[in-house]
Amino acid sequence: QAVCGYGSQDALPFRAIKEGELYFQEDREVNLVELALATNIPKGCAETAVRVHVSYLDGKGNLEPQGTVPSAVSTLTDDLLKYYQHVTRAVLGDDPQLMKVALQDLQTNSKISALLPYFVYVVSGVKSVSHDLEQLNRLLHIARSLIQNPFLCLGSYVRSLIASVMYCALEPLAASINPLNDHWTLRDYAAMLLSRIFWTHGDLVSGLYHQILLSLQKVLADPVRPLCSHYGAVVGLHALGWK
Repeated sequence: QAVCGYGSQDALPFRAIKEGELYFQEDREVNLVELALATNIPKGCAETAVRVHVSYLDGKGNLEPQGTVPSAVSTLTDDLLKYYQHVTRAVLGDDPQLMKVALQDLQTNSKISALLPYFVYVVSGVKSVSHDLEQLNRLLHIARSLIQNPFLCLGSYVRSLIASVMYCALEPLAASINPLNDHWTLRDYAAMLLSRIFWTHGDLVSGLYHQILLSLQKVLADPVRPLCSHYGAVVGLHALGWK
């Protein structure tokens, strides 16, 4: 959010702590005497100023400096672009056999590392289709293929994939309003997928183990949450193992 108030139009500097991915505003020293004796009393708020900083992750999860063209874009050839379009259309389309072939290739293709950010972004679309169990299942299938592809280095994208999977497991989806919709099976699949991501790629993100456990515990201990969310937390804990 923009920070409104009196003062200069300079952007507020942010500093990162070394222990984790946390940023905070740097507090500047203020001379109260000069401030109290100042004659130029401001009238109203100054104009809101927002400065944007953009960073990209390459196919291996490495952070690229601002101002550079991300490798995922710079190396995106016409063939890769066509592959991305064909796979997404096949998986989200109406042909089950074509979807199966696309998912299988996504799982074994060794030349699609530049497309990893794009497919992760597609999977993150679970929130926009919470009313459609079929589409949710297909997006989870994409996530599973990415996880099982031995040629992909997920890196920092693990966190995004886990967020999408946990959404399917824990959230009271719009599709769960209709009792005829079998959203329980979707939650079972998401829990299994959560366990697979954690045990195969959990070491790529520090503190991920406790973060997952706290998220599941928080939902399970919240009496306001509906039964389907409690169920998702239970099957999630069960999938992670008795330890």
